[in-house]
Amino acid sequence: MHHKFLNLFFLTMFLSLGASSFGQKKAPTTGPVFDTIGAVFSIDNLDFIPDTSQHLKAIFDVDRKQTKPNEINSIISSLHRYYNMHVRYGIPKDQIHLALVLHGNSTKEALLSSVYKEKFKVDNPNKDLIKSLSDIGVEVFICGQSMSYSGYTKEDLLPEVKVSLSAMTVLTVYQMNNYALIKF
Repeated sequence: MHHKFLNLFFLTMFLSLGASSFGQKKAPTTGPVFDTIGAVFSIDNLDFIPDTSQHLKAIFDVDRKQTKPNEINSIISSLHRYYNMHVRYGIPKDQIHLALVLHGNSTKEALLSSVYKEKFKVDNPNKDLIKSLSDIGVEVFICGQSMSYSGYTKEDLLPEVKVSLSAMTVLTVYQMNNYALIKF
């Protein structure tokens, strides 16, 4: 009986020690383009990575809102991840061309903080995300139809946001210009 207990004890210890090492994983890190947002995992032994001489062109279709007015829209921060991930693996920053269009439930993310605060009682948590993307050359559009439906005007928007006829129009034209559509 004592022998069985020892075997069970050592088996339990072996499994618990082994399980703790199996469950460990690397943490995502930010950079090299954005140091405070856009954390990504470093992946070893990749089987596919774009040719570093290629230009990557994508338009992000953002129509989902965050659930709490004081939280960022994680779809917008996906563009930060896109830059950090691809530059980390050798794609030159100037060979990445991104755009995003806000519509539907994400229309409010384009609002000036003063307008956002009036409606939601907090500053727009997405203003710095949008500014940092615009500063690096990302074109940020809002669907004019969604903007009008929501009762907003161009004067209510962050200065980095451009009003388009519709999200459908922006998505069509960008795809006709060889931008890949990314929709989550």
